[in-house]
Amino acid sequence: MRSKTLAASLLGLLWTMPVLAETTTFSPTKGVEATLVLEGSTLNVAVKGETHNESRTVDFEAVNELHMQFDDFNFDGAQDFAIWQLDDGMGTYHYYRVFIYQVKTGTFEELQPDCGDGFVNLLVEKKRKALLSTYWEMNIPKQCVTRFAKSKA
Repeated sequence: MRSKTLAASLLGLLWTMPVLAETTTFSPTKGVEATLVLEGSTLNVAVKGETHNESRTVDFEAVNELHMQFDDFNFDGAQDFAIWQLDDGMGTYHYYRVFIYQVKTGTFEELQPDCGDGFVNLLVEKKRKALLSTYWEMNIPKQCVTRFAKSKA
């Protein structure tokens, strides 16, 4: 009887424990503050700027732990971010979702690769200004090169 009471008490504690959230604040461009709160498989994005504010939630189909990565993924000078996880199998592949800061709208938009369904094992090639990732064609791995059109200011 005593072990049942102890088990019930421990179970009750587990239900009341808060889920740990990872919070990161950064500046995509001058005068703009972005806060990312990653809690389980949910990402809350809040952007505060002089002219625009954004607040939204992005859900992930994630079994494994999610991680944040920051870089200028489209080489426009603004700080972008990606959320990645290891695959559910042997942990061989890294799956990325990349979010690019749009200066004109003050929001983050999800970027899609030029080939394949998503960014797998993403590499940022700054010299060539390209994102390299893996995709499969007829079960054969191939390299995808995602480039960006030069913007006219």
